[in-house]
Amino acid sequence: MKFLAQLANFQKLAIKSKKYCVLIAIILMAGVQIGCVSGGGLRAAENLAAEKDYPGALAAYQSIVDTEPGTPVAIKAQLAIGKLLVEHLNQPAEGIKAYEAVIAAAPESDEAAEAYYDLGMHYYREKNYNTAQTQFDAIVNKFPNLELSHNAQLMLAKTYEDANNFEQAVEIYDNFANRNPRSERAAIAIARKGQIQKENLKNEEEAKRTYQSLVKRYGKIEGTEKEIEKAKEELTALNASIPEPDDPLATQYGRALAQQEATRERDRPRGGVERSRAMGNVGLQVADSGFGVTASEVMRNFGGQGGIAGDEQGNYYDAELMIASFFYGDENYRDAGALYFDAIARAEAAKAKIDPYAYLRLSICYRKVGMHQRAKEVLKQAARRDGSIIEAVIDTGRNHYTSESYEQALETYNSVVGMARGKDSEIYWLMALVHKKLDEPEKEREALERAVAANTQNLDALQSLAEVLHYRLKDRKAAGVFQDLVDQKGDSYIGLKTLGDLTYKYENYVQARARYRAAARTAKRMLNKSENDAEKRELRNQVIYATILAARASHHLNKAEDAQKMINELATEYPEHALIPYGRGELALLNGDKETAVAEFKTSIEKNPLSDTALIALGEYYVSQGYNDDAIALWEGYLTNNQYNQNVRRLLKKLKGEDEE
Repeated sequence: MKFLAQLANFQKLAIKSKKYCVLIAIILMAGVQIGCVSGGGLRAAENLAAEKDYPGALAAYQSIVDTEPGTPVAIKAQLAIGKLLVEHLNQPAEGIKAYEAVIAAAPESDEAAEAYYDLGMHYYREKNYNTAQTQFDAIVNKFPNLELSHNAQLMLAKTYEDANNFEQAVEIYDNFANRNPRSERAAIAIARKGQIQKENLKNEEEAKRTYQSLVKRYGKIEGTEKEIEKAKEELTALNASIPEPDDPLATQYGRALAQQEATRERDRPRGGVERSRAMGNVGLQVADSGFGVTASEVMRNFGGQGGIAGDEQGNYYDAELMIASFFYGDENYRDAGALYFDAIARAEAAKAKIDPYAYLRLSICYRKVGMHQRAKEVLKQAARRDGSIIEAVIDTGRNHYTSESYEQALETYNSVVGMARGKDSEIYWLMALVHKKLDEPEKEREALERAVAANTQNLDALQSLAEVLHYRLKDRKAAGVFQDLVDQKGDSYIGLKTLGDLTYKYENYVQARARYRAAARTAKRMLNKSENDAEKRELRNQVIYATILAARASHHLNKAEDAQKMINELATEYPEHALIPYGRGELALLNGDKETAVAEFKTSIEKNPLSDTALIALGEYYVSQGYNDDAIALWEGYLTNNQYNQNVRRLLKKLKGEDEE
C-alpha cells in the first residue's frame, strides 16, 4: 500500500512535467518486481509444503522473513513457519515462538488471529486446556468481527467440556447463541447446552427450560429442523410440555431480524468504523463495537425503511438508549449492545451526561456474548469518568438479590470486582450471601475468604465465614479461629497465621507479610517466657515457620533481598534447625532455581523425617510439574510411618481422586 501511494504521487508530478516519465517507469518496474518476488517467494514455499518438502518450505519462508522483515508478506511467512514447525516438523516449542512473533509484530492483523487460533488448537490437542482457553478467548475479545472468532468461541466451549468444567461450557454456548441470534448455529449451540445440562450436570429442570426455549425461539427458523426434533424428543423423554414455536416473521422486528441474520450469515462484517447514516452527531465516526452489527443497521431495521431520527435538539442517542432497552429486555444482547455502545459514544462526544446504568448494561451485553475483557474495560473507563458507576452496579446487584434473581446478582457483582479496591471486600461478602441462598457452601466460603483477604477488618465477613464453616461445612476447628477474630481474640499465633495464610492465598502479600511477622513475634514472646522443653520446641518451630512464610510474602513484593536476609538471620540464630533448608528451598523455588529447591526440601526432610512441612512442599512441587507418581510415592512413603497425619493424607486422597472419609 505504501508503494502504491508513492506511485500515485509520482504520477501527479508527471502530469506537470514529462521529464519524470522515465523515473515513473523505473519505479513502476521496481514495484512490480518487488511484488513478484514477494508473491513468488510465498507461492514457491507453499508449493514446497504441498509437495511435503517441509525443510525446503521452512527455508523458503525463513528467507522471506529475513529479507523483508516487518512486511505483510513476512508476517504471512512467519505464520506459515509456525504451522510447519508444529504440524509437520514436530518442533512445537519453536513453532510456538513463531506464532508469538506474528502476534508481537502485527497484533491486530488477521494473521495474529490465526496465530492465536493455531496456538489454541495446539494446546487443546496437548490437553493443556487452560492455555488453550486463553488463546481462544483472546480471539473472541480482540477479533470479534472475524468468522474465526465464532469458531474460536465454539472451541472455547469445547475445551471447557473436555476439562469437565461443564458449567463454564454451558455459559460459552449461551454466549455464542447470543452473538448469533435466530441463526442455525445458535440453535446448535443451545442444543448442546441442553445436552450438557441433562447428561453432565444432571440438572433436568434446567435442561427442560433450555429445550423449551430452543423449540419456542427456533422452531420456525430454517435450517434448525434437526435440533428442534431432537429437542422435542428430549422434552418427551423428560415428560415436559412442548411449546408452540414463535413465528419470527409475525412482527416487524422479527422480519427485520430474520433479514438481518440472513445477510449476516452470508457476509459477515470485517471491522473498521461505522459512519452513522442516521441523525444525531452527523459526521461522527464511531469505532466498531465488536457486536457484529452496526447501530445504524439496528435502528433502520427497527424503524422501517426510514429508520428512527432524533429530535430537533439532535438527541439521537436518547432514542438509541430507549430502543436498546427494548432489545435488552428481550435478551437480544447483540443488538442492544450495539445501540448502547453507539449511544454512549454520541453522548460523550456531545459532552452530555448519560445514565450510568447504560454503561452497566453495555458491559452486561459484552459478557452475554462472551467478550469479558471488553465488559471489564467498559466499566473501568466509566468508573474513571464517574465514581458513582461502581456504586450503581452494586445497588443493581442488591436489587437482583432482593428480587431473588440470584444468578443476575452474581453476574452483576462479578462485573466490578477488582475495579475499586476499597469495595472488593464488600462485594465479595454480598456474593457470599447469594451463594448462601443458592445453597452453595463451598462457593460461599471462597467468597467470604476473598472478602476477608481484601479487608481483614471486615467483621461481617469474618462472622459469616465462621458460620459457614461451623454450620454448613462442619469445620468447627477453623470456625473457632475465625470466631475468635470476630471476638477480638485474634492476637494468638494461630489466629495471626490463619489470616496470613488467607491473605497469601489470595495474593494480598502486604497483609500476609504483616500477619506472619506478627505471628512470629507472638510465638517469640511466648518462647522467651516458656520453661517447658516440649513447649519451647513447638514455639521455636512456630517462630521459624512464620518467619519463612513472611520472607516468602516479601519475595512476592519484589523484596528478594529482604526475604533472603530474613532466612539468613534465622540460619544464624537456629543453624541446625530442619526448617532452615525448607526456607531456602522456598526462596529458590520463587527464584526459578528448581534444582536447588528440590535439594533443600530433601535436606529438610532428612533432618526431620517426622515433619510434614518440607514433605508437603516437595510433593506439591512434583504435582505442579506433572510428576504425580513421584508425589504419590513420596506421600505414601511418609504415611507408612506417620499414618495419622491428616494433612498429608488429605492431599494424597485429593491427588488420587479419592473421596475423603
